[in-house]
Amino acid sequence: MMRLGTIVLTAFLGFALASCSGWQLRGSGQNMGNVAIHIVEKNARAVGSAFREQWSSLGGDTVAVKDSEFTLTIDRERYVRSLLAVSPKTGKAREINLKLDVDFSLRSKEGTLLIVKQAFAVERSFIFDESSVYGTNENSAILKEELARLLAIELVSRVSSSAASYRER
Repeated sequence: MMRLGTIVLTAFLGFALASCSGWQLRGSGQNMGNVAIHIVEKNARAVGSAFREQWSSLGGDTVAVKDSEFTLTIDRERYVRSLLAVSPKTGKAREINLKLDVDFSLRSKEGTLLIVKQAFAVERSFIFDESSVYGTNENSAILKEELARLLAIELVSRVSSSAASYRER
């Protein structure tokens, strides 16, 4: 299995390349130019922030509700950490699983419900490095941030396809 640093670096580099302004990787999604969205966060700060970054990197605008074409509600960001394996030598955590899920819904400016409130989740398993200089809290914060970015990328894809379908009517 890959070490934590390699996973975080790989995820960061992929995110950094995909979010460079002026170009995007072929097949990485559609350009969100001229799509104005208002975001309502209810206890979902990390995912909301990551969504804004991803949305704007694809050319979309986040605006006030009066200027928006769509309203995205992101609700109840929840992190669940579970123990998967224990080291037989030390009795300490060896492998952990971290899961992030949120509820979200999407409405048009006219109030049409495009995406009914539903749960969206992402989870990853990690080898816990007992000899790491960083403490558990620092590792946990980095992992949570990366999960929020991964979830936001998936959420942008879902929202953009629903917005495009609605516009084609």
